[in-house]
This record gives sequence, structure tokens and C-alpha cells, in this order.
Amino acid sequence: MFYSILVWIGAYASAVWLYQNLRSPVLLVYESLKQLVFRQKLSDRYGKWAVITGASDGIGKGYAHYLARHGMAIVLIARNEAKLTKVADEIKAKHGVETKIVVTDFSNGPEIYPHLEKELVPLDIGILDPMDYHWQRFVWTVNNVGITNGTPMYVDETSQKSLWDLIYMNVAAATLLCNILVPAMKHRKRGLIVNLSSIASVCPSPYMTTYGASKAYITNFSVALQKELSPFGVEVQTVRPSFVHTNMTDFMVKDPKITRYQHYLVRLDNFMAFAGYTIGKVDMTTGHWIHGLKFAALYLLPEFVRTFIMGQISKKLREEFYVPKLPKVRKD
Repeated sequence: MFYSILVWIGAYASAVWLYQNLRSPVLLVYESLKQLVFRQKLSDRYGKWAVITGASDGIGKGYAHYLARHGMAIVLIARNEAKLTKVADEIKAKHGVETKIVVTDFSNGPEIYPHLEKELVPLDIGILDPMDYHWQRFVWTVNNVGITNGTPMYVDETSQKSLWDLIYMNVAAATLLCNILVPAMKHRKRGLIVNLSSIASVCPSPYMTTYGASKAYITNFSVALQKELSPFGVEVQTVRPSFVHTNMTDFMVKDPKITRYQHYLVRLDNFMAFAGYTIGKVDMTTGHWIHGLKFAALYLLPEFVRTFIMGQISKKLREEFYVPKLPKVRKD
């Protein structure tokens, strides 16, 4: 009797694991075959404009080029006007689509959203891609709308300004942009929202507590939003990548201390080839098959083991790279 119970528990756990990890690949194959028959441009399926936040570099820029290559007009949003203008010119020259730039610093909080609403609502927004900003160790670099304290540290070592920035960019930006743009999508009965989460959302992340929690919020928010909007014909995709080689992770390749980590990185062009292909086909993806294997391995483990592994990795990086601020020494 006890043996039979164990067998049934094992069968149930295996079925859940297989569903979680094979659902997206099976859907991807099915939708790919379906689209071979019913070919439709992204702009016809969703709408003319794609809004990309954090669009001046990294994954945000990658999505901007990918969607422009598929015929969508692009709204680029970030805080650096010079970089935005450069990316807009590149897109127009390379893909021949219409572009629009909106200079916005999401770390300014609630005051920015009336301006964004005024700029975006009149447009036929088909795809909303709220990416996020990141720190490259101690320096700001743009790589989608949100941030991470690049070097792991204790929550009390992080400044209050940095914590507010994490909340404003990783939580508030995606939430408020959806609040602004979803009504028109529901009215038109079409549209796609692509929210960028992270492998950090798979379990609590010691030494990256606020960042990991913000990405868990994005995953939870996106999955719930997908169920909420599907009756209105609006799609939501959650992207949960691991390390991608962008400005944020460039130090893993260039710094001789940790070049051993570079084999974890996926090149941006390879990531975009896969992540872009999943657009309109699956509602949950890691963005690359290698990242998918990492998720599958992590989900074989209970949460406390995953938390321990994430904590050990972050702790090691903190020990190697975090330099705490020393108290000023008085010179008499």
C-alpha cells in the first residue's frame, strides 16, 4: 500500500514537471505549423506600433530591431536621448520603418506617466515590450526597463534610492504601462504584451533579494494578466531568460577574475533569434533553449535547494566584487 502511494506521488510529480517544461516547446511546434498555413504579418495581427522601453541597448534594442525587421513601426523609450536617436536612425536605415522616440527616466516614479499616456495612447499600439534597465556592476547601462544591483549585496548595503529605483523600474513600469495601454488593446480586440522576467524569479534570491522579488512579481503579474486579457483577444508573453551577453554581463567576459562564467552567457543575436521566433506562439518562454534546460534542471529541485544554489552563486560573486564603503578616517 505504502509503495503504491509512493509510485502515484512520483507519477504525479513527473507529470507536473513534464507539463511545466514541455508545454512551451509543444505549443511552439504546434503554432509554428499553424502559422505555415495562416501567414500573417505582426502588424496585421497586433497593430502598427511596437513600444519598447529600455530600447537604447541590450535586449531592448534587440527586440526593437527584430520587430522592425518584421515590419512594425517602433516607439523607443529610454532616458538617453542621444542613444535613442542613434538607435532610431539605425532602425530607419536598416529596416525602413517609421520610428518615434520618447525620452523618459522611469526612476522618476509616478510623475512620468501622464506624459507617456499623452504620447502613446493616440497610437495603434500592437505590441508592448516593457524591458528593463540594469546596472553593470556599479554603473548604469540600458538593457530593458528595470534594474538590478549588478554585484550581489545585502539589502541593508543597498541605498534607499537604489531600492526605490528597483521598485519604480522593475515593478511600477510594466504595471502602469499595461494600465495605460490595455484599454485600447481590449477595445481593438488585439495586441501583445511581452514582459521580461528572469531566471531569478524561479526562487528567492539571497543577496539579490529585491531584484529577485521584483522579477517574481513580473512573472506572477504576467501569468495572471494573460488569463485576464485572453477573453478580449489580447495576448501576454512572459520571458524568463538567464544570462545574455549584453553590456550588463560584459564584465563576465572581460574581467580575468571571472571569465570562467562566460560559458553561461548566450550571445544576444542567438537569444533574439529564438526569443523573437516565440513571439505570438507561446505565453511563457526562457528566450533560449539553453536557458530552458537550466529551468528544467532547477525545477527538479525543491525550492529550498534552488534558493541555496542561487544564494551560493550570489555570495561568491559578492565576495569577489563587492567593495563595501569604508568609514571615513579622521586625519588630525
